[in-house]
Amino acid sequence: MASRLPQLAVVGVAGDGSVASWAIPPLSQAQTLAGPPSLLQHFADHPARQIRLTGSVESWIPLLQKELAQGSLVLLASGDPLFFGIGRLLTQYFPAEQLAFYPQVSSVQLALNRLQIPWQEATILSLHGRGMEPLEPALKQGSPVIVVLTDPEHTPASLAQFIADLRLPVRYQGWVCSQLGSPHEQILPLQEGENSAFPSPNLVVLRRVDPEPDPRRWPLVGIPDDQFHTFPDQPGLITKQPIRLLTLGALQLPRQGVVWDVGAGTGSVAVEIARLSPQLQVYAVERNAMGICLIRRNRQRFGLENLHVIPGAAPQVLADLPDPDRVLLGGGGKGIRDLLPVVAARLQPEGILVANFATLETCSETLQWLRSQGWQVRLEHIQISRSTALAEGTRFAPLNPVYLLQGIPSTLQSR
Repeated sequence: MASRLPQLAVVGVAGDGSVASWAIPPLSQAQTLAGPPSLLQHFADHPARQIRLTGSVESWIPLLQKELAQGSLVLLASGDPLFFGIGRLLTQYFPAEQLAFYPQVSSVQLALNRLQIPWQEATILSLHGRGMEPLEPALKQGSPVIVVLTDPEHTPASLAQFIADLRLPVRYQGWVCSQLGSPHEQILPLQEGENSAFPSPNLVVLRRVDPEPDPRRWPLVGIPDDQFHTFPDQPGLITKQPIRLLTLGALQLPRQGVVWDVGAGTGSVAVEIARLSPQLQVYAVERNAMGICLIRRNRQRFGLENLHVIPGAAPQVLADLPDPDRVLLGGGGKGIRDLLPVVAARLQPEGILVANFATLETCSETLQWLRSQGWQVRLEHIQISRSTALAEGTRFAPLNPVYLLQGIPSTLQSR
């Protein structure tokens, strides 16, 4: 009969030194206790021999292997060892039959329960040795709840600066949760651009909140992205502020007249146009049901009576609209071949067509058709990168590239 391997019992410890009831038997029978000094201090009266573990976690492995060769021992860990803890590393070096885990409540569980936030849909990320990059996709996707495990280099202050630099189309409410489960526990709000220091260890909880209208942030042109209602599951699906500004410039808007925004999405460009002059009648055409709802909500938010929402697919729904002085095409360019002849026939003399494309193929198709009709076409490839914090420095994060096309019909060129 094979002899039983010595056991490495990994016991999770809360911030106040408590352990779960199921961890009491192995802990009470322990002959040897190993762990970092911050956890061993809670067991100063325990009769077992104590091994203080310092330095990197990886450096503990040889010592633990040596101790296990002589008999069983208990290793103290924070919270749940298999949740962003030492547990994963241990499973790589020790056979499963030699390991036993006795978790305590994790810091993430404590934080979200303290804040009364359901966390079954939470995105949980650790910045330990990874930098801020893994956080960026979760923020841009608008994850409803994000928990970030910080470290001495990637602090709540640097995290707040990173979020501010991204200029997200959604807004987050944040809290810094420090020394959870200990007598010194504190939970404080994380402010945008926060530069305060917080006790360690800590983590940050971010909860997405509906955008609050803030007219103080509404300039004459170039509204911040986070002031618009956007798609709940794709908050980044909005014409970003710098692209809106370049689009408005290409449109060369008159003081009065009719503007079509075909494939208006959330209506962000249509809102900008309608705000510039009450004498402009703006028709936002959109076939997506959620997009239609968002345009209406944004029209109400900004109080625009000259913005008209036209549900349905182009070119069919264009028949009853007044002839345009300016046309903006967006929405991915589907069915562009059917749409272009209608726009060309309806565009007023001295009118201008502007289109935003995400793909080269649709842009090329439009370019070729307009040139075949004798139009003057100007094409710009717009690639914008924004500065964002990188540890103590700065890097640039690119936005999706856009092809911006401006078309002027031959009737104007001959004048």
